[in-house]
Amino acid sequence: MQSSFSTPDNFSSKLNNLGIISVEGEEAISYLQGKVTNDMNSLTEDQVQLGCHCDFKGKTWNIFHAIKTANGVDLVCHQESIPTSLAELKKYGVFSKADFTDATKDWDFFGVSGKEAENILEEHFGQLPEQHRQVCATQQGKVIRFDTPHIRYLVLAHSKLSQQLQQELTFSDAAEAQWEALDILSGLANIQSATSAEFIPQMMNLQALDAISFNKGCYMGQEVVARTKYLGKNKRAAFILYSEHTNELKAGDILEGKVGENWRRSGTVLRSATLQQGTYALAILPNDATIDQVFRAKEAPDQTFTIKPLPYNID
Repeated sequence: MQSSFSTPDNFSSKLNNLGIISVEGEEAISYLQGKVTNDMNSLTEDQVQLGCHCDFKGKTWNIFHAIKTANGVDLVCHQESIPTSLAELKKYGVFSKADFTDATKDWDFFGVSGKEAENILEEHFGQLPEQHRQVCATQQGKVIRFDTPHIRYLVLAHSKLSQQLQQELTFSDAAEAQWEALDILSGLANIQSATSAEFIPQMMNLQALDAISFNKGCYMGQEVVARTKYLGKNKRAAFILYSEHTNELKAGDILEGKVGENWRRSGTVLRSATLQQGTYALAILPNDATIDQVFRAKEAPDQTFTIKPLPYNID
């Protein structure tokens, strides 16, 4: 059974499921500081932060990478998380000196890795980020480096740069699913419509990815998030699953775990990627799940999954 894959030497994908919430204005940072889990006051222009936007019960509306801009902050996230997150930011931001917009249409998104792709990006940006989650920017775009599960780059491009990259980079039909699989193998969750306001951040391992500041003070959902940490109340976590079958899963799909000769509802799919050699998924399961357990998709019971190691410690 093949349970891992390697991307081509020059791997490039247009990422059609990403979007941006733009928050601009003199109070953009201070307003977001009271609404999200990461410490916006420590955000710098050369380093992105992972964070969450939660409701008062600590259930997550959005998971994003925050990029500081000249006029505020851009939140890069899954497009399906934007409507609810944006509406909630606007609802409570009516009296703040900040403007909130869905800026997705202003950008194209690319995932790339490989030396040839790096050379092309360097020609456009002058230099590339040298550390995990570091960002370099020009007037035409931004490039963010990720080091998990290996070095790769997320590019945000305005129209001119987008057209140039689409001519210069090497694309393949499977590339977007490969990028999705790399995010899954990084243990990185996202929020889609079916999983909105369903899980607190720790159920998706976001404390292990430095997406939660426990020192920043109050924000929406902070009481629940803090209580979960200090009282040890969390009983669920995100796990990487692999199946050699190639049936596609959707966010929100139910997983069942084998208990003796029976199957019992055990978890929920957050995201998945189907490749030629199998299907990868990131799913919420009981946090005492073990690598010898077997799971299946409720709607496709012949598709069984096993747990693969996470790239970080969730204790």
